[in-house]
Amino acid sequence: MKNIFYLLFVIFSVPGFAQISKTDSLETELLKATSDTGKINLMTDIGMDIWASAPEKTLDYSRKSLALSQKIKYKRGEAKGHQGLGVYYWQKNDYQNSIAHYAQSQAIYTEIGDKTGAARTVSNIGMVYADQGNYSQALDNYLQALAIFQGLNDQKRSASTINSIGNVHKNQQNYDEALISYKQAQAIWVKLGDHTSLAGSYNNIATIYTKQKNYKAAIATGKKSLQIFDKIKNLNGQIICHNNLGEAYFLTGEYSAAKLQYEKALELNEKFQSKKLLVSSYNGLGHIFAKTGENSKAIESYREAVELAKANKLRPALQLAYDGLATVYGQTNDFSAAFKYQKLSTVLKDSLFNAENTIKMANLRVHYENERKQTELKLLQNEKELGYATRNIVALGLAAVLMVVALAFNRQRLKVRKDKELHAVQQALSDTEIRNSQEKEQQLRNELEFRNKALTTHTLNLIQKNSILEDIRQTVSLALKSGQKEENTPLFSRLINLIDYSFNLDKDWDEFKLYFEGVHKDFFSKLKKDNPELSVGELRLCALIRLNLNLKEAATLLNISPDSVKTARHRLRKKLNLPEDNNLSDYLMTI
Repeated sequence: MKNIFYLLFVIFSVPGFAQISKTDSLETELLKATSDTGKINLMTDIGMDIWASAPEKTLDYSRKSLALSQKIKYKRGEAKGHQGLGVYYWQKNDYQNSIAHYAQSQAIYTEIGDKTGAARTVSNIGMVYADQGNYSQALDNYLQALAIFQGLNDQKRSASTINSIGNVHKNQQNYDEALISYKQAQAIWVKLGDHTSLAGSYNNIATIYTKQKNYKAAIATGKKSLQIFDKIKNLNGQIICHNNLGEAYFLTGEYSAAKLQYEKALELNEKFQSKKLLVSSYNGLGHIFAKTGENSKAIESYREAVELAKANKLRPALQLAYDGLATVYGQTNDFSAAFKYQKLSTVLKDSLFNAENTIKMANLRVHYENERKQTELKLLQNEKELGYATRNIVALGLAAVLMVVALAFNRQRLKVRKDKELHAVQQALSDTEIRNSQEKEQQLRNELEFRNKALTTHTLNLIQKNSILEDIRQTVSLALKSGQKEENTPLFSRLINLIDYSFNLDKDWDEFKLYFEGVHKDFFSKLKKDNPELSVGELRLCALIRLNLNLKEAATLLNISPDSVKTARHRLRKKLNLPEDNNLSDYLMTI
């Protein structure tokens, strides 16, 4: 999914060689800069320019600019530094750190009254949520940012945000809604005379028409996009358009026209050298050659795609190339090679699916736990405010009493003095109680954060470990079934037995139980008290349901099939004596 956002980002940027020139110019200015604020602004600008090509330099520049900004108390620089770190961690798929830095950037922009900066970070957070597949939260963020940009009459950023909303609808397969958003953004870019963005909007609309199988409209709109990119000599946009037109022609069966488009993309890319776009072109040509029976050319194209995808870690494109090779080798009756590449494709596809689901699960869990912590912190804040109010009322009451005593009993000055001393003591005690409450609040923050991080990390590690072991077991089983085995066959069998044995170890479950009860205190004891007949395995299943894991995730952890998990859940409902209309998850949430 990040590749989609990356391509959309680059569409609205200058060509790659101009970007390098700009970065060199900024670094030259940085060497000459004398003021601290000038250095900070240049470092953040450089970091934002090179996040895709040199992310580690983005990290270095952002950290340096943030440290210098904090040293000289330059708030705007701090906000920019956190923003740069947000981009870096997003690019590295570390979504939790990315959102944390963006949130700090937003808070600082809000503090200094920079509405544009605050709205940009809100939109950045929306991009991170969209990349995780958390589309509901992404839309909320984009709509918040759009309201601010429209309030500031910032039409350029409003159009970009509307375009991002279109991307979310597109990823949710709400193509009609996506088309509406893209056309709204396009109308603004026409008004502003922004030719690059206008060309990008035509390209976005063309991709929607392709998804809707309206290929005639997709080709016509794609040509409009290409015409503008040709006119402004934007190589990146030209290559993307040729690849997209190639796909549309291929889907209509016009293989000669599709081939010309992909070959033109490759020709332009000799100068631009975008590895991601090269892989798309080679995969496209491979599909065409496979359809037209030119199997040797298809294999050559797919292998080019494989090498580039491996070198640049483009896993979805690599899976597509493996799948193409499996098809072509099957057509040539080379079933051994076909089986090899089909196996590689299947393993990679499952890995991509599991990785995406794991990220979504972690994101939802962190989001839920953060909401819970915020609720507890609000309660503590209310208690603290109540303490302040009580102290103020007591202070005011004592002051009133002292005034009455002073007026009525002028001669009893000694008693008044003692009353004042008493008030001072009470004030000191009240301040001590407030400090203790604040310390308790901070301790609770730290403890909640540690426990939730530990539980999330351990659960994800369990899933990853069992998933890897399952992949190994399946691979060995496939090797045995394929007949490609020698005298060491007993060794393969022993390896499978060892893996099966490792699935049954209780050490991981004991550690999981420790972390789980750190967050959900007395869960197992309360459940066992009310239902003493529950087995150890059923208690484990209860914990996984309490964490809201789906059937596949629970099956991976328990080393059983999803159907077995369904059966176990049905038996569990009977043991818990739950009526048919009662939800099992809702019941366990009350424990």
